Amino acid sequence: MKRYILLLILISPAFKSFGQLSNGRVNSLIAAENYFAKQAQEKGTVEAILKVSDQGTIVFRPHPINAKQLYYKTTSNDAGSLKWEPFFAKISRSGDWGFTSGPFSYSTNSASPIYGQYLSIWHTNNKGQWKLSLDTRISHQKPIQNQEKNITDPNNYRFFRQLSPNRLKQREDMITTTDKLFSNTLLRNQDMALENFLAKDTRLLLQGYEPIIGKEKVINFLNQNKISISTIPLAANRALGSDLAYSYGTALISRNNTENKYYYVRIWESQEEFKWNVILEIFSPAEN
Repeated sequence: MKRYILLLILISPAFKSFGQLSNGRVNSLIAAENYFAKQAQEKGTVEAILKVSDQGTIVFRPHPINAKQLYYKTTSNDAGSLKWEPFFAKISRSGDWGFTSGPFSYSTNSASPIYGQYLSIWHTNNKGQWKLSLDTRISHQKPIQNQEKNITDPNNYRFFRQLSPNRLKQREDMITTTDKLFSNTLLRNQDMALENFLAKDTRLLLQGYEPIIGKEKVINFLNQNKISISTIPLAANRALGSDLAYSYGTALISRNNTENKYYYVRIWESQEEFKWNVILEIFSPAEN
């Protein structure tokens, strides 16, 4: 009996962390996101972010900053209640990289709730544990739309060997080059840029609006609201499986002769004929 109790004690920590290990399926990433959300509810957002972050985690608050640098020596957590749920999620066929996005709500006892959309990008460490790479979000009015969940596994999960630093840099440079081409085309002809670089089922997350889903709807929304966008890439990263990547940078959004600064994050997917298309784009204000 004592040996049985000892065995339970020994395996308990591993069992608790099992949900945060990549198993090549998106459910492992959802488990990591749910763990993150539960920690935020129980221990506050600061401690929750630190638990799932590593030395390279970037958060937009509002500017992109290293999470551990931002929250280093922070002793107090936010008193509000932050809740969120993934509605759109994918992982790479290499099982080492993925993202989740969906609605969030933030409430306190003294103010009206805040609603919005979040984007979390994740990677695995050398132990196969999911760690937060990047976190950003936008706010909007109380949702009136009912979103459908789109949570999918990769078509052909398989193991990929770790690449050399030089090869990793070359792969990141390819995404940066693609992002720069998108940005340059936006300056010349926005409709042509969107038509050529957005996936058919792309998602636009823009401050003040609920998600706009579908390339045609995104183009119509921007045209009808006379919104023009220009972007400058700053960084990029790519899954070992070469099917998913992200880039981020600064953006200027003009509407009604008013120009405001934003930060953008783009999720790229290699689709037909290995062409990189944007499946999600989020623009968060560069000012609080």
